[in-house]
Amino acid sequence: MFSKFPLSRQPKSSKSRVKPYLTLTVLLLSTFMTVANNFIVNVAAPSIQLGLKANFSNVQFIITSYTLAFAVALIIGGRLGDRFGQKRILLLGVAGFTLSSLFCGLSANILILTVARILQGLSAALISPQVLSLIQITYPLERRGAIFGLYGAIQGLAASTGQIIGGLLLLVNPWDLDWRTIFFFNVPIGLFILCLTPFIPESNTSNKTKFDWAGAALLSVSLLLLVYPLVQGQKEGWPLALIFSLIFSIPLLATFVWFEKRVQRNNRAPFMQMDLFRNRLFTVGMLVAFVLMSSQAAFFLITAYLLQIGLSFSALKAGGVILPMGIGYFLASLLSSKSIGKVGNHVLTIGSILTASGYLFLALSVSTTGTSPAIALWIPSLLALGFGQGFIAAPLTNIVLAKIPKSDVGSASGIFVTGFQIAYAIGISLIGIVWLNGLSYHANIIGIRHPNAQNYIDTFSLCLYLLAAYTSFLLPLSLVLIKKHQIKNGGAISIR
Repeated sequence: MFSKFPLSRQPKSSKSRVKPYLTLTVLLLSTFMTVANNFIVNVAAPSIQLGLKANFSNVQFIITSYTLAFAVALIIGGRLGDRFGQKRILLLGVAGFTLSSLFCGLSANILILTVARILQGLSAALISPQVLSLIQITYPLERRGAIFGLYGAIQGLAASTGQIIGGLLLLVNPWDLDWRTIFFFNVPIGLFILCLTPFIPESNTSNKTKFDWAGAALLSVSLLLLVYPLVQGQKEGWPLALIFSLIFSIPLLATFVWFEKRVQRNNRAPFMQMDLFRNRLFTVGMLVAFVLMSSQAAFFLITAYLLQIGLSFSALKAGGVILPMGIGYFLASLLSSKSIGKVGNHVLTIGSILTASGYLFLALSVSTTGTSPAIALWIPSLLALGFGQGFIAAPLTNIVLAKIPKSDVGSASGIFVTGFQIAYAIGISLIGIVWLNGLSYHANIIGIRHPNAQNYIDTFSLCLYLLAAYTSFLLPLSLVLIKKHQIKNGGAISIR
């Protein structure tokens, strides 16, 4: 697969030919490890709930605490890569992720597991921006489309096999470790990546300017005050403290913007280049990513609970049900580069239509099958949904980051992926409200205390209709993004 195109700008000595492939292997494996971990945990959520005698809100926070830590630290991770070098920070992130995964598996109670997941999220925040940055820096513009196609394909592969891997680990249950094996799974992968990392070249983009720690701290506090209420508000009944936190995050973010502009006016290096947000291509791309990721996060959470609790599927069978979506995502990501060659960036248009249609037709299919095991009727809709999301996600990153100057690519990557994670947290939080209230409503209609399988089906269908309506906004946003990209395509965008 990799032999069809040169991967690097470097001179074609034997040594330089080897390093790009090692670099690509490290980047793709790092992506697989962090993405698969999320989907494995989603599949294993009910098992964790039973194993640690937790409740739905506890397990929801195990997922969202990772997202919270990830979101808060991503921009810092990206800027640290700009400052100290992407290879060095990637190595630190992989080491931290491997150790924290081990701590997750050794956790004795829900509190320890939550703390370990926070550490895991912080480590992942050091990894993701470096992956995107190293792709932007290492590979020439004409090859990045194919590289980002591989990057998206690995994400799709991780999503689909993550479901299967999680189910297999829980089914086989080696050494009676139950849900703990899903975290131990990351350890050998992390160790293998660490063995390869010293052999890849440094990005040579590090600079010796003073790091804006004040700006980093101010942004971290702002994001914490913003995201924490979103993930905990429903669980705690929206007390005044969380409402105040959410409201106070807005002026604090405004203060951060003012502070960063002041730093820049004083001819010092700001933590974040605020002029990035004046780039309409970047901001519209962020909106597309937000809608895509928030809907995706909501879908995977409610699907896990429908299949494993509502329909009493095993984790392995639940993973098999979702597999067609992952296959579609994987194939669409691989085909996205060739598709752009034929239809241009309107591959995003195709993806937008398929995504919204996939949710709509899946809702109709679920309503048709009901509690029947004949869920083969779901396959076409799941394939359409996977193809749609793959056709958006794979080219989106390349379109949005392609014109960012190298000196700011780490910061831009961090901001972009932070948007993903904030969207992920919001998607889980909002769908959690709809999901629990929907289950209660449908159970109360027929006068039962605990929801039955049909109540789960009805609530799931309702959520899918809402997701179809929500993702319909992808189409107009994608059309605006395509137009902005055509306007900006004349050259690199200066954000200075």
